[in-house]
Order: sequence, then C-alpha cells, then structure tokens
Amino acid sequence: MIQFGVWKSSRRAAVALVMLAAALAVQAAGCGKSPEKEEGSSSMSMDDAIRVMDAHVNELTAIPGVVGVAVGALENGKPCIQVLVVKKMPEHDKRIPKEIEGFPVVIEVAGEIRPMPGDSSR
Repeated sequence: MIQFGVWKSSRRAAVALVMLAAALAVQAAGCGKSPEKEEGSSSMSMDDAIRVMDAHVNELTAIPGVVGVAVGALENGKPCIQVLVVKKMPEHDKRIPKEIEGFPVVIEVAGEIRPMPGDSSR
C-alpha cells in the first residue's frame, strides 16, 4: 500500500473501514453460518483465525486484484480466511494458498471497493 505523509493515518483508517465494510457485506451475503462451539469441534477459534489473518494480510493484499482480507465461516461453522478480489483471475489460484496455518482460504469476488462519495478520509 502506498502512503503519503499526512494522509498516512486517515488513509490507513479508510482502508481499514473499507475492509471491514467488505467483510460485513460478504458475511451478510451468506458467506456462511456463524460458528458455534460444539462438542468435539476443532480448537481453531475465530480469534485464532483473526490472528492468522492479521499475520498474513500484507502478503495477501500485495497480490494484484486482491482488495481485502477477512475472517468468515464455512457452511459447517468452521472459521476461514476470506481473500476478497475484484474479479477471479487464474493468477489467484496460483498465488493464494488453499490453507494458511490450518485455516482454509476462500476466494470471494467482491468487485472494486471504493470510498463512498463525500468520504472525508480520502
């Protein structure tokens, strides 16, 4: 990500806000059920998935066409790492891993993400 002088803080906040909005939109669109701890379920929690996502967000967002990274849940409720892309390209299958530190990685087409008109954080 390119950052310029005084824009550094507000730009970082804007990117974080856009990523959060994208993650919520994907979740609302039916990414999966919310995970519930069940007897005998995996010890991998949403908190663990968030830590893993945070550790790998820079390398994933450096891939061309990737517009964000989020944590979601598979249909069985298990946490996953979501990689949000503008559009699916063959390069994504080669560069985005299928799994990161035990968490499955799901590529979600989110389209282009831009700040809302009138957003003062630009």
